[in-house]
Amino acid sequence: MKNKNNYIKLIFGLKLKQLRQEKQLSLNELAGKSSLSVSYLNEIEKGKKYPKAEKIAQLANALDVNYDDLISLKLSKNLTPIAELIDSNILEMLPLDHYGIDLNKFISLMSEASYQLSALVTTVIEMAQSTELSQNNFSRTALRIFKEINDNYFEDIELSVEKFVDDFHLTIAPTINYEPLSQILIQHYNYKLDENRFNNFEELKQLRGVLKPGKQSILFLNPQLSTAQKLFIIGKELAYNYLNISKRSYIHSSLKLNTFDHLLNNYIAAYFSAALILNKNNFTADINTFFSQEKWDENFLINLITKYDATPEMFFQRLANLSGKVLGLKKYFFLRFNTITGTDRYELTKEVRLNIKQNPGGFQTNEHYCRRWVSIDVLKNIGKELNGSNSGGKMKSGIIHSKFHETNDEYISFSVAQQNILDPNTFTSVTIGFYLDEQSKKKINFWNDPGISYRIVNDTCEMCNISDCKERISEPITLRKIQKSLDIENAVKNL
Repeated sequence: MKNKNNYIKLIFGLKLKQLRQEKQLSLNELAGKSSLSVSYLNEIEKGKKYPKAEKIAQLANALDVNYDDLISLKLSKNLTPIAELIDSNILEMLPLDHYGIDLNKFISLMSEASYQLSALVTTVIEMAQSTELSQNNFSRTALRIFKEINDNYFEDIELSVEKFVDDFHLTIAPTINYEPLSQILIQHYNYKLDENRFNNFEELKQLRGVLKPGKQSILFLNPQLSTAQKLFIIGKELAYNYLNISKRSYIHSSLKLNTFDHLLNNYIAAYFSAALILNKNNFTADINTFFSQEKWDENFLINLITKYDATPEMFFQRLANLSGKVLGLKKYFFLRFNTITGTDRYELTKEVRLNIKQNPGGFQTNEHYCRRWVSIDVLKNIGKELNGSNSGGKMKSGIIHSKFHETNDEYISFSVAQQNILDPNTFTSVTIGFYLDEQSKKKINFWNDPGISYRIVNDTCEMCNISDCKERISEPITLRKIQKSLDIENAVKNL
């Protein structure tokens, strides 16, 4: 663990404080007995300093304890959960510094907690190690919440993109091209681009790119990528350099993004890249034109994505960034689903919720998502249309006016699906759904187009009580378990 030395300091400080309190000594009294200053002892107890051997001996003598016991990493029973917390990867996953929380103060507070709270900490640790609170999922959940509390919009990154465009005198109208951006990377940041070596490694065919840092960094790009995907990676590398981001993954793949810092910095770089490629002013004008249409036109949306030489996900992410702060649509969700040809599984791999609670639930569970969602429709449609052939970048879009069965909340949602270039057996859809209130109805003219399908939707099949659902592929087993518990609880109350 890269912070192991820091954690050793913390544990020693916790033991010293606990032993001092057990001996009913104040800091002043321990200072007198050990010939060490109060300020130095305070620094040790806070985990900021680790004393040298002779000073540890002085402390052991003052506290009348064995030297080896004092330096042992073993803590007393009530502090054991803290040691487990420190030894686990949980602290690395928690973005404490990004929320203004000092690690040392956090540990100090936990050390003074009751036995009950210590037991709760132990429970959370065990859940994190053995259930879906894995390191990857934990960090991704933390990032999702971080984005949501910032309205998924970062003004400082937007301003950095504007400054980058000015600094390098880039032309952004109508769109930005691959050539000038790649030349900045090559000439200004001393990069070398290599699209040949990937073919020598079958194991790397699912990766988009790998960076070999050095005096001349080499960016190995997967030659199978589309121009839009290569452009996006170039934009991210420019972001890492221009924003001086050092804590990053050198592999362009979500498979290698586990720590919160890597995830956050990857998000910042991706935000920068999308903002660079899809200029805010131009993009906002085009979206306003799109929303002003009286009728839904699937080709209009696809043509916009093509215009910016973007992938559907880049386009929808940019729309999600600007919807709340710029377009005035403050209640929405963003979803990304994956499916593999020949299976009936649809995996929700990314979600963002802004000012809403309801959307397809069961994120990262084994439950089956409601098949009435447009996200699933477009995946089924493009799969049937291609019928095992290569799409050549073909996109399929769809729209739905939906109402949740339980809450009656209504959304207008549109989605675009596309075949994965690196894995033709995998299809991905991205969806953005806007909550239908007075603001969104004024903004999105085509929301009540009679040609748009209207459906009652729900979360997952396992949590759905719609009795006549023809699309259901699993019984509502989770819901039944919950209902059975409620029935027993009510019966006990009546008794």
